[in-house]
Amino acid sequence: MQLKTAKNYLLLIERIGKKPMLRTRFTAQAYFVFGALLDLMDQDILEIDDSIEIADQSKFDGLPPYLDGLKQRITESIDKDDDLVHSLDMITSWDIANEIYDGVGEKLLAEKLVEEKSVKTNLDTHTIYLPTDDARAQVVEYLSMEMQSSTIEGAAISLVVILEQMDALKWLFSDKEELANLTNSFRQNMAGNSVYEKEKQLVKTAQDIITKKKFWFDSWLS
Repeated sequence: MQLKTAKNYLLLIERIGKKPMLRTRFTAQAYFVFGALLDLMDQDILEIDDSIEIADQSKFDGLPPYLDGLKQRITESIDKDDDLVHSLDMITSWDIANEIYDGVGEKLLAEKLVEEKSVKTNLDTHTIYLPTDDARAQVVEYLSMEMQSSTIEGAAISLVVILEQMDALKWLFSDKEELANLTNSFRQNMAGNSVYEKEKQLVKTAQDIITKKKFWFDSWLS
């Protein structure tokens, strides 16, 4: 199976500058895990409304091993009858983010869309999956085409929803006129689209969880 939203998010977001984006940056990691959840919802494996539920148990059971940590947290959340806010706290798990990163990264490496790099940070040495320039350009082109399409696929909707919430589209489309045209086209195409409206609400909940957890970390460390 393919986590297309998470895959394309990695290809767009991962950088090696002062800090690798998806190994060390909390917000980028959390939206990466959230993207994986949206992939599972788009593929009718999960139902995400006021809580997270399993829609297709056989598909859920057959998910690849790198999603075991995520599956465990989902199962625990269901067993505890958690509401959506408590369930989505799993997106802030460092362990889950790294497990998914390695799983998706290895698949991208096999497809020659990333290069494996070893990067030393203050705390540890990490394996980073650095997207090739061509791979990143392909995702930007894909996103541009999908945003102009009246039959946009679910994974593209999920990716745009996340990038909109992160205010990151301007970094992909630096030409202001191009971005304005793409945004207007996308919003016209999404008028009345139930998937888009639902995911916009979900990503706002995710943002609240991420923001509160960041404040908690800051207060704990101060």
